[in-house]
Amino acid sequence: MKIILDDKEVTTIIERLAIDVFLHTPNMSHLALIGIQSRGDKIAARLIESLHKKMKREGMENPSIPLGILNINFYRDDLKKNHDAPKINDKMIDFDVTGKHVILVDDVFYTGRTVRAALDAIFEVGRPARIAMLTLINRPGRELPVLPEFIGLALDVYEDEYVKVKLKEVEGEDLVCVMKK
Repeated sequence: MKIILDDKEVTTIIERLAIDVFLHTPNMSHLALIGIQSRGDKIAARLIESLHKKMKREGMENPSIPLGILNINFYRDDLKKNHDAPKINDKMIDFDVTGKHVILVDDVFYTGRTVRAALDAIFEVGRPARIAMLTLINRPGRELPVLPEFIGLALDVYEDEYVKVKLKEVEGEDLVCVMKK
């Protein structure tokens, strides 16, 4: 296991990503973040906290930035669906996404299939004006023609390696490491 980022570095990158979002969002009142479980939602919550602090420092009114959470497992194209299984709550989006500038947040961007599944889920609840992708870690291995707009760190890892992101809210510590599969 090779440690890439420690807790301080993860926090610094998330704060930098919040600044990038702030600088590239023309109208903060139309912004909404949707995090992909089980770590993208935690990163999105931290981004919102950092954005609120940045907005206060800039003397801006502090509009509420909605946070949605997606479990994309039932939208994936690489998993067999069990149509007889009971429907569980796969989306916790309690705001209207229509007309919003949505930033989809995940921990690791790899093949693009997670994003494709998330887009399907989002369009079931409305039509955003724009959707951008934000990821803590970007790694090679794209299978679909999608790219993140906001990238915390680009890692050049081999196909037989796995990027593991740990977050305080899930594992009790912030850490990014690369391991062999």
